[in-house]
Amino acid sequence: MPSYGSISPSLEDYLEAVWDLCGSETDGVRTTDIAMRLGVSKSSVNQAMASLAERGLVQQERYGPVVLTEAGCRYAKMVRNRHSTIKRFLVSTLGVDDSTAELDACKIEHVLSPKTMDALIEFMEGRGKQDDAEQR
Repeated sequence: MPSYGSISPSLEDYLEAVWDLCGSETDGVRTTDIAMRLGVSKSSVNQAMASLAERGLVQQERYGPVVLTEAGCRYAKMVRNRHSTIKRFLVSTLGVDDSTAELDACKIEHVLSPKTMDALIEFMEGRGKQDDAEQR
């Protein structure tokens, strides 16, 4: 992944929220919706969007919707993939309930090293292939 400057876990959460709310839709998402999703103020969202815009990850006209750039989509998908892989591991391998796994995945995704995350993704992809073979 190219470097976009230092992206904090908080900014990654904002980016992931934009992805979840609008995905790759070109219409974008309102800052109000992002604030509600993350339980933060609109001014916090505006500050975060300005920071993400400086890094070329989102675009936003004054008072307009937030739209992910192509680079923003790639980065957001990477963050979402980390999150979903960790959650899937917690649920399917460790037997953690869904709501606890969701909360824990949000925390864990920001602290795992890239090497550990790559190993976990590889493990879960291999497990997925094994599960597919067993279902046949």
